Amino acid sequence: MLSLQRQWKTLSLSFADAILTVSMNRPKVNAMSPELLTELVEVFDQTSKEDKVRGVHLRSNLNSTFCAGADLSTVYNLSVAGKKSAIDKFVFETLSRGMTAPLYCSKPVACSLDGHTIAGGLMLALSCDYIAIGTRKPFRIGITGPIVGIPYPLKAVKLVQHQLDPSVGYRLLVDATLHSSSDFPIKCERSESPDDLSRKWLKMICQRPLQDTLDNEQEKQAYFEAVTSDECLQAMKNALAKEKS
Repeated sequence: MLSLQRQWKTLSLSFADAILTVSMNRPKVNAMSPELLTELVEVFDQTSKEDKVRGVHLRSNLNSTFCAGADLSTVYNLSVAGKKSAIDKFVFETLSRGMTAPLYCSKPVACSLDGHTIAGGLMLALSCDYIAIGTRKPFRIGITGPIVGIPYPLKAVKLVQHQLDPSVGYRLLVDATLHSSSDFPIKCERSESPDDLSRKWLKMICQRPLQDTLDNEQEKQAYFEAVTSDECLQAMKNALAKEKS
Protein backbone atom coordinates (compact mmCIF):
# COMPACT_ATOMS: atom_id res chain seq x y z
CA MET A 1 0.00 0.00 0.00
CA LEU A 2 3.04 2.28 0.12
CA SER A 3 2.51 3.52 -3.44
CA LEU A 4 -0.98 4.73 -2.51
CA GLN A 5 0.00 6.31 0.81
CA ARG A 6 0.76 9.79 -0.40
CA GLN A 7 -0.94 13.15 -0.59
CA TRP A 8 -3.51 13.24 -3.37
CA LYS A 9 -4.68 16.69 -4.46
CA THR A 10 -8.02 15.80 -6.07
CA LEU A 11 -8.77 12.41 -4.50
CA SER A 12 -9.41 11.06 -1.01
CA LEU A 13 -8.47 7.43 -0.34
CA SER A 14 -9.44 5.01 2.41
CA PHE A 15 -8.87 1.28 2.81
CA ALA A 16 -10.93 -1.29 4.73
CA ASP A 17 -11.85 -4.96 4.30
CA ALA A 18 -9.57 -5.27 1.24
CA ILE A 19 -11.56 -2.54 -0.55
CA LEU A 20 -9.96 0.73 -1.61
CA THR A 21 -12.42 3.63 -1.66
CA VAL A 22 -11.48 6.40 -4.08
CA SER A 23 -13.48 9.60 -3.59
CA MET A 24 -13.17 12.41 -6.13
CA ASN A 25 -12.80 15.70 -4.31
CA ARG A 26 -12.43 18.65 -6.68
CA PRO A 27 -15.10 21.27 -5.91
CA LYS A 28 -17.42 22.48 -7.24
CA VAL A 29 -18.34 19.67 -9.67
CA ASN A 30 -15.31 17.35 -9.96
CA ALA A 31 -14.52 18.84 -13.37
CA MET A 32 -11.85 16.73 -15.06
CA SER A 33 -8.76 18.91 -14.92
CA PRO A 34 -5.42 17.49 -16.08
CA GLU A 35 -4.55 16.98 -12.41
CA LEU A 36 -7.70 14.98 -11.58
CA LEU A 37 -7.38 12.87 -14.73
CA THR A 38 -3.71 12.13 -14.04
CA GLU A 39 -4.44 11.12 -10.46
CA LEU A 40 -7.25 8.80 -11.58
CA VAL A 41 -4.86 7.03 -13.94
CA GLU A 42 -2.18 6.79 -11.25
CA VAL A 43 -4.46 5.44 -8.53
CA PHE A 44 -6.00 2.74 -10.74
CA ASP A 45 -2.63 1.74 -12.21
CA GLN A 46 -1.04 1.49 -8.77
CA THR A 47 -4.03 -0.39 -7.37
CA SER A 48 -3.54 -3.10 -10.00
CA LYS A 49 -0.14 -3.81 -8.44
CA GLU A 50 -1.33 -3.89 -4.82
CA ASP A 51 -1.98 -7.44 -3.62
CA LYS A 52 -3.81 -6.26 -0.51
CA VAL A 53 -6.46 -4.48 -2.60
CA ARG A 54 -9.17 -6.82 -3.83
CA GLY A 55 -11.61 -4.24 -5.17
CA VAL A 56 -12.09 -0.50 -5.76
CA HIS A 57 -15.06 1.68 -4.85
CA LEU A 58 -15.21 4.90 -6.90
CA ARG A 59 -17.41 7.71 -5.61
CA SER A 60 -17.67 11.47 -5.13
CA ASN A 61 -17.14 13.51 -1.99
CA LEU A 62 -19.47 16.20 -3.35
CA ASN A 63 -23.14 16.17 -2.41
CA SER A 64 -24.69 17.14 -5.74
CA THR A 65 -22.29 15.84 -8.39
CA PHE A 66 -20.45 12.64 -9.24
CA CYS A 67 -18.48 14.27 -12.06
CA ALA A 68 -19.33 16.98 -14.60
CA GLY A 69 -16.87 15.84 -17.26
CA ALA A 70 -13.92 17.64 -18.82
CA ASP A 71 -12.90 20.95 -17.29
CA LEU A 72 -14.33 23.38 -19.84
CA SER A 73 -11.92 26.14 -18.83
CA THR A 74 -8.99 23.88 -19.74
CA VAL A 75 -10.50 23.08 -23.16
CA TYR A 76 -11.32 26.75 -23.76
CA ASN A 77 -7.87 28.05 -22.82
CA LEU A 78 -6.15 25.47 -25.01
CA SER A 79 -8.50 26.29 -27.88
CA VAL A 80 -7.91 30.04 -27.58
CA ALA A 81 -4.15 29.44 -27.65
CA GLY A 82 -4.66 27.41 -30.82
CA LYS A 83 -1.90 24.94 -30.02
CA LYS A 84 -2.87 21.69 -31.71
CA SER A 85 -0.22 19.62 -29.92
CA ALA A 86 -1.50 20.77 -26.52
CA ILE A 87 -5.13 20.07 -27.46
CA ASP A 88 -4.16 16.65 -28.84
CA LYS A 89 -2.32 15.78 -25.64
CA PHE A 90 -5.16 16.82 -23.34
CA VAL A 91 -8.05 15.27 -25.30
CA PHE A 92 -6.52 12.14 -26.82
CA GLU A 93 -4.09 11.26 -24.03
CA THR A 94 -4.94 12.86 -20.68
CA LEU A 95 -8.75 12.99 -20.98
CA SER A 96 -9.20 9.81 -23.01
CA ARG A 97 -7.04 7.77 -20.65
CA GLY A 98 -8.25 9.37 -17.43
CA MET A 99 -11.98 9.04 -17.99
CA THR A 100 -11.57 5.34 -18.83
CA ALA A 101 -8.99 4.58 -16.11
CA PRO A 102 -11.13 1.87 -14.41
CA LEU A 103 -11.06 -0.17 -17.63
CA TYR A 104 -7.33 -0.73 -17.18
CA CYS A 105 -7.54 -1.79 -13.53
CA SER A 106 -7.03 -5.50 -12.87
CA LYS A 107 -9.29 -5.34 -9.80
CA PRO A 108 -13.11 -5.13 -9.89
CA VAL A 109 -14.37 -1.54 -9.76
CA ALA A 110 -17.77 -0.41 -8.48
CA CYS A 111 -18.98 3.18 -8.66
CA SER A 112 -21.70 5.02 -6.76
CA LEU A 113 -23.68 7.70 -8.57
CA ASP A 114 -25.54 10.02 -6.22
CA GLY A 115 -25.25 13.30 -8.12
CA HIS A 116 -25.05 14.77 -11.62
CA THR A 117 -23.06 12.51 -13.96
CA ILE A 118 -22.26 14.41 -17.13
CA ALA A 119 -20.13 13.80 -20.24
CA GLY A 120 -16.72 12.46 -19.17
CA GLY A 121 -18.24 11.65 -15.79
CA LEU A 122 -20.62 9.25 -17.53
CA MET A 123 -17.69 7.71 -19.43
CA LEU A 124 -15.92 7.19 -16.10
CA ALA A 125 -18.98 5.41 -14.70
CA LEU A 126 -19.41 3.27 -17.83
CA SER A 127 -15.79 2.16 -17.44
CA CYS A 128 -16.59 0.50 -14.10
CA ASP A 129 -17.70 -3.10 -13.60
CA TYR A 130 -20.70 -2.22 -11.45
CA ILE A 131 -22.88 0.89 -11.11
CA ALA A 132 -25.11 1.80 -8.17
CA ILE A 133 -27.47 4.77 -8.60
CA GLY A 134 -28.90 6.69 -5.67
CA THR A 135 -32.65 7.21 -5.40
CA ARG A 136 -32.73 9.72 -2.55
CA LYS A 137 -32.96 12.62 -5.01
CA PRO A 138 -33.08 12.66 -8.83
CA PHE A 139 -30.10 14.04 -10.72
CA ARG A 140 -29.04 14.44 -14.34
CA ILE A 141 -27.14 11.93 -16.46
CA GLY A 142 -26.05 12.66 -20.01
CA ILE A 143 -23.63 14.29 -22.43
CA THR A 144 -23.46 18.03 -23.07
CA GLY A 145 -20.48 18.31 -25.43
CA PRO A 146 -22.60 18.68 -28.60
CA ILE A 147 -24.28 21.78 -27.12
CA VAL A 148 -21.03 23.74 -27.38
CA GLY A 149 -19.78 21.89 -30.45
CA ILE A 150 -17.14 19.77 -28.69
CA PRO A 151 -16.71 16.39 -30.42
CA TYR A 152 -15.93 13.25 -28.47
CA PRO A 153 -12.87 11.01 -28.85
CA LEU A 154 -13.57 7.73 -30.62
CA LYS A 155 -12.88 5.80 -27.41
CA ALA A 156 -15.75 7.61 -25.67
CA VAL A 157 -18.11 7.00 -28.59
CA LYS A 158 -17.26 3.29 -28.64
CA LEU A 159 -17.79 3.05 -24.88
CA VAL A 160 -21.28 4.55 -25.14
CA GLN A 161 -22.15 2.31 -28.08
CA HIS A 162 -20.96 -0.79 -26.23
CA GLN A 163 -22.50 -0.12 -22.83
CA LEU A 164 -25.85 1.46 -23.72
CA ASP A 165 -28.82 0.66 -25.91
CA PRO A 166 -28.12 2.00 -29.45
CA SER A 167 -31.07 4.40 -29.43
CA VAL A 168 -30.05 5.81 -26.05
CA GLY A 169 -26.43 6.14 -27.13
CA TYR A 170 -27.43 7.94 -30.32
CA ARG A 171 -29.57 10.47 -28.46
CA LEU A 172 -26.81 11.09 -25.93
CA LEU A 173 -24.12 11.65 -28.55
CA VAL A 174 -26.13 13.57 -31.14
CA ASP A 175 -28.92 15.35 -29.28
CA ALA A 176 -27.12 16.04 -25.99
CA THR A 177 -30.13 14.58 -24.19
CA LEU A 178 -30.04 14.68 -20.39
CA HIS A 179 -31.91 11.96 -18.51
CA SER A 180 -33.23 11.81 -14.98
CA SER A 181 -31.33 9.32 -12.85
CA SER A 182 -34.63 7.75 -11.83
CA ASP A 183 -35.27 6.34 -15.31
CA PHE A 184 -31.90 6.38 -17.07
CA PRO A 185 -31.77 3.10 -19.05
CA ILE A 186 -28.53 1.54 -17.87
CA LYS A 187 -27.56 -1.75 -16.27
CA CYS A 188 -27.32 -0.87 -12.58
CA GLU A 189 -28.84 -1.32 -9.16
CA ARG A 190 -30.69 1.46 -7.36
CA SER A 191 -30.92 2.31 -3.69
CA GLU A 192 -31.16 5.28 -1.33
CA SER A 193 -27.61 4.40 -0.33
CA PRO A 194 -25.60 3.57 -3.48
CA ASP A 195 -22.37 3.46 -1.46
CA ASP A 196 -23.74 0.53 0.54
CA LEU A 197 -24.75 -1.27 -2.67
CA SER A 198 -21.29 -0.80 -4.17
CA ARG A 199 -19.52 -2.08 -1.06
CA LYS A 200 -21.89 -5.05 -0.83
CA TRP A 201 -21.17 -6.01 -4.44
CA LEU A 202 -17.42 -5.62 -3.96
CA LYS A 203 -17.40 -7.75 -0.81
CA MET A 204 -19.22 -10.48 -2.73
CA ILE A 205 -16.80 -10.26 -5.66
CA CYS A 206 -13.76 -10.12 -3.38
CA GLN A 207 -14.61 -13.54 -1.98
CA ARG A 208 -13.90 -15.02 -5.40
CA PRO A 209 -10.30 -15.80 -6.36
CA LEU A 210 -8.74 -13.27 -8.70
CA GLN A 211 -6.81 -14.54 -11.68
CA ASP A 212 -3.19 -13.52 -11.78
CA THR A 213 -2.57 -10.90 -14.44
CA LEU A 214 0.40 -11.07 -16.77
CA ASP A 215 2.74 -8.17 -17.25
CA ASN A 216 3.81 -7.29 -20.78
CA GLU A 217 6.94 -9.48 -20.86
CA GLN A 218 5.12 -12.46 -19.34
CA GLU A 219 2.36 -12.10 -21.91
CA LYS A 220 4.90 -11.99 -24.75
CA GLN A 221 6.66 -15.10 -23.44
CA ALA A 222 3.37 -16.98 -23.00
CA TYR A 223 2.33 -16.03 -26.54
CA PHE A 224 5.68 -17.15 -27.97
CA GLU A 225 5.54 -20.49 -26.20
CA ALA A 226 1.97 -21.07 -27.39
CA VAL A 227 2.52 -20.30 -31.08
CA THR A 228 5.79 -22.26 -31.27
CA SER A 229 4.40 -25.39 -29.61
CA ASP A 230 4.12 -28.52 -31.76
CA GLU A 231 0.34 -28.59 -31.36
CA CYS A 232 -0.14 -25.00 -32.48
CA LEU A 233 2.31 -25.32 -35.38
CA GLN A 234 0.53 -28.43 -36.63
CA ALA A 235 -2.89 -26.78 -36.29
CA MET A 236 -1.72 -23.73 -38.26
CA LYS A 237 -0.14 -25.99 -40.89
CA ASN A 238 -3.41 -27.90 -41.29
CA ALA A 239 -5.40 -24.66 -41.55
CA LEU A 240 -3.07 -23.29 -44.22
CA ALA A 241 -3.27 -26.52 -46.20
CA LYS A 242 -7.06 -26.39 -46.01
CA GLU A 243 -7.06 -22.82 -47.36
CA LYS A 244 -4.99 -23.89 -50.37
CA SER A 245 -7.12 -26.92 -51.20
